[in-house]
Amino acid sequence: MEIIEPKQEQIQDYWARSLPMSFIGEAVTYEEKREFRYSLQDYMRNTFQFSDFAGKLVLDLGCGAGNHSKFLAENGFDVYGIDGSRSVIKICKKRFKEWKLRASFEQGDFLNLPYKDSFFDLVIDRESLVANRFRAIKKAIKEVYKKLKNNGTFISFIYNSYHPDISFGKMIEINTYKDFKKGSSLYKTGVAHFVDLKEILELYSKFKIENIIRHSISEVYNKEKKIIEYDEYIIIAKK
Repeated sequence: MEIIEPKQEQIQDYWARSLPMSFIGEAVTYEEKREFRYSLQDYMRNTFQFSDFAGKLVLDLGCGAGNHSKFLAENGFDVYGIDGSRSVIKICKKRFKEWKLRASFEQGDFLNLPYKDSFFDLVIDRESLVANRFRAIKKAIKEVYKKLKNNGTFISFIYNSYHPDISFGKMIEINTYKDFKKGSSLYKTGVAHFVDLKEILELYSKFKIENIIRHSISEVYNKEKKIIEYDEYIIIAKK
């Protein structure tokens, strides 16, 4: 998997526009964005029974600027985070020091995860795998399988084929798009793959799939000032 080093301003721009919301042109701080996002997703604590994982080893796959790792660390996990960008790993380490939280972050490749086999109790992917073509996603999920302990859990949030931003992109292969036009939250973010149910069964064929949840938010009134609009599957699977 090719690792591309974004510039600092590109990172800031991406996270300012990061799904599932957009705050372009609004005077909203980073922490306010984060609080807003997770206030919408408090259901995760009960749905996934995170209390069962307290003290367990978790990998935040594609940790980005540390949003999800912070959420996990605050809920008692022993957190590891990996991302393809050295820049965002530096940001994670700095923020965790400021937040007085503990985690282990490193730059690396999803296709060659730098951890022992059968190491993690839990791996979480929050829309990081989608930024690839299907064949790369398939290889990365096989790598996740290797790094999970027996009976370990993989929770993956992944854009699905109902996602509204598909209409803004150019299809380059089945369910894979690039060159997203203005108006899309994926504008200038490169390639994105939107899975269908058939692909999920193929991608997670080695796992025991416990549940597939369709999670979507659509705006029905003032679409010109879009804040939140997306469609994803949440896959909960056991090794």
